Amino acid sequence: MGTAAKSYIYGVIAAGACVFAVALANWSLPDPLMWAIYLLLAVSSSAVKLRLPGMDGTFSLSFLFLLYGVSHFSLAEVLVAGCAGAVAQSLLSAKKRPSLTQILFNTANVTVTVGVCYLIARVWLASGMAQYRPALMALVACVYFIVNTVLVSGVLCLLEKKPLGEVCSQWYLWSFPYYLVGVTLVGLFPSPGRIAPGEAWLILLPLVYLVHFFLGLLEWHTSSPATGNQPNARLPRAARMYVAGAVTAGVVPLVWAAIGWQCQNPARFISYLGLAVVASTLKIRLPLMHGTLTPAFVLLLATIAQLSWTEAVVMAAVTGLVQVLWRTAQRPMLSQVLFSPASLSLSAAFAYGLSRVALVSWLGHSVLGVLVISTLVLYGSNTLMVATVLALVERKPLNSVWQLCCFWSLPYYLVGAAVAGIMIATNRASDWPPSLLVLPLMGLLYVSYRVQLRQAVERNEQAPA
Repeated sequence: MGTAAKSYIYGVIAAGACVFAVALANWSLPDPLMWAIYLLLAVSSSAVKLRLPGMDGTFSLSFLFLLYGVSHFSLAEVLVAGCAGAVAQSLLSAKKRPSLTQILFNTANVTVTVGVCYLIARVWLASGMAQYRPALMALVACVYFIVNTVLVSGVLCLLEKKPLGEVCSQWYLWSFPYYLVGVTLVGLFPSPGRIAPGEAWLILLPLVYLVHFFLGLLEWHTSSPATGNQPNARLPRAARMYVAGAVTAGVVPLVWAAIGWQCQNPARFISYLGLAVVASTLKIRLPLMHGTLTPAFVLLLATIAQLSWTEAVVMAAVTGLVQVLWRTAQRPMLSQVLFSPASLSLSAAFAYGLSRVALVSWLGHSVLGVLVISTLVLYGSNTLMVATVLALVERKPLNSVWQLCCFWSLPYYLVGAAVAGIMIATNRASDWPPSLLVLPLMGLLYVSYRVQLRQAVERNEQAPA
């Protein structure tokens, strides 16, 4: 073991010892029976090791109880349970006996990670943010995953002499979707005096579908060439007419929005728009297609559900324009530059009109109802418009092109819609700024999805014909 690795390990152990000592100095045990049950469950879950696809190591379920403990027990109670679980995970069912340094590092990793999460949670809760618990738990879960990943990856980088990004993708790429499902379960678990609404449990469906999709990528193989026209190639006449019609139709809601502009909270709209623009630059290139995905649709869904029609249309056009212009593989044609914002603004206008106007008497104030309708319309109309132009350019059946679009984008879009639902529910509790706490978790999903697709393409290219 090199000097750098030793210094890093001992530094983490020292930091963990300091956090543990401070927690024990203020330890109180208001409910010994409940804590004893919690301790037993935390240690038992640490002994249950899962071997996930694409990982050489194992994955424990102990993080579920640690996240639950952050919001329900004192720091000392969580750390004692977490350290006991870390020792159990290190010793039980191990292929070879771990050294004392390994055990101490594992417990220190848990201590530092939980300490950071506990501090963040308590600071927010102490400032009267208890009503924002779903978004707060999303932020805490994001911090937990990042801190734990960085601490472990750091020592593996030094020991194996590999880049940090490579180590993270090897060890934590597959753990994240399962981790996301677990985090959701913890967030939905009822707190004392609080019961999660029945519709909230539907958020698990897109997460399970995401795991199913990632598992399917392991066996995915195709020899089909990528779709899409050659750069700067002249579009077929039918495609030119379709694009011209879509652009003309897309101008109508934009002009209407400019004439009847409404913005009750400029600071909120500017914040949403700025974040959406940044999210539009985070593009995921879809295999076999020249299309891309971005996390911007999460903020667009939140805008459709909470802001005015004019704000939703303008945000859709701006994000569509940024997405088609930012860091493109080839210089986009004028038709592409015009078509992308036009199609997205039309889709946003339809989604708003149906979910907030036409069906408002039926949907009422249901977060789930508004979210489902707006998601279906926004996603369905936008992907259908894009698939239509691709079908005309490639002279392929619309059904096959649309199925390809949906295959690659649907899991990502469904989970993003669930994130938007948490934002909307949090906002309705009181105010909008805390609803942004859930966005970092969407950022982790973006990284996971992007790397999964890239590795699937690499495996497909390396597979024998």
